[in-house]
Amino acid sequence: MSAAPAAPRPASAEPARLPDLSLLLVPPPARSGWRLVPARVQAMCAVELQKLRHDRTELYTRAVQPALWLLIFGETFNRLHAIPTGGVPYLDYLAPGIIAQSAMFIAIFYGIMIIWERDSGVLTKLLVTPTPRAALVTGKAFAAGVKAVLQAVVVVVIAALLGVGMTWNPLRLLGVALAVLLGSAFFSCLSMSIAGIVLTRDRLMGIGQAMALP
Repeated sequence: MSAAPAAPRPASAEPARLPDLSLLLVPPPARSGWRLVPARVQAMCAVELQKLRHDRTELYTRAVQPALWLLIFGETFNRLHAIPTGGVPYLDYLAPGIIAQSAMFIAIFYGIMIIWERDSGVLTKLLVTPTPRAALVTGKAFAAGVKAVLQAVVVVVIAALLGVGMTWNPLRLLGVALAVLLGSAFFSCLSMSIAGIVLTRDRLMGIGQAMALP
């Protein structure tokens, strides 16, 4: 004999709950007052840093120059003793300058991106958004500062591998990172201001080289 058919399951007394679609129908409350500008600055900074996540070529190429300075010029002058450093090894004398130079090179040419965004129409789209213009500039400035801090980390790692004497005090390292961040933010704001005046990449590159090389 065949088995008896299974009894149908009793219908549930409670209907199935539907997902909450209120966020799709009603937008979240807009930030107002003092919370608006910091939120927009954070958003612009995150947008700039997303470019590094998708294309890390910039980090690799920018690490070549400080590596060459430390590995070639630093080791060469450290053995020649051609430059008096007051008893300090030349690599120890050179490493802080390389950190400052790398951060400045990142920041001083940051205005080229503004000119490119203006020529491609991206800047026009950003300016018609409700984001304040101060938040646009500040977000890009802090993104340049974060990139400079990453560059400084690369220099510190290379210097540590070469045996450069340095302190590992967390407070002092945090102070160095803060100085690099704020310094790069300042020079990137200066570069973006110059980019708004000269309007061409060639002029900006000439002014940036005149400011960075001395």
